[in-house]
Amino acid sequence: MTSQVLAIFYLNDLDHFIKENLKIKYYIRYQDDGCLYHESKEYLKYCLIEIARFLEKEKLTLNKKTRIFKSSDNFIFLGRDSKGGYAKYRLLNKRMNKKYQEYSDKKIEINNLICSIKSYNHVSMKICQWGRV
Repeated sequence: MTSQVLAIFYLNDLDHFIKENLKIKYYIRYQDDGCLYHESKEYLKYCLIEIARFLEKEKLTLNKKTRIFKSSDNFIFLGRDSKGGYAKYRLLNKRMNKKYQEYSDKKIEINNLICSIKSYNHVSMKICQWGRV
């Protein structure tokens, strides 16, 4: 219960900053997770810098998961994937370990392993998500 109250208290000003100062029309926040939607990757880079500056004044920081990527890429927000289903972290980890083992056993080529890794590592543009601040 304390974390919900603190998220509302500390991040209310951030909500206003994002909507009013940065003029972000499409913005979602639930407690300490959030997404900004904008068509310009460059503008999102600018927003990310400005949000970091804003949070610095509040003695808060963005976490390592903060990134900018395409909205068409698979991403996880609030433990859900883009189709609304629960993210299957364990399944993903299991699949990647299996692929690596297949490569180690010379059952698959390196390009097959790299393609699998790239398909799970999306970092390109359009959505800015930050997670825990």
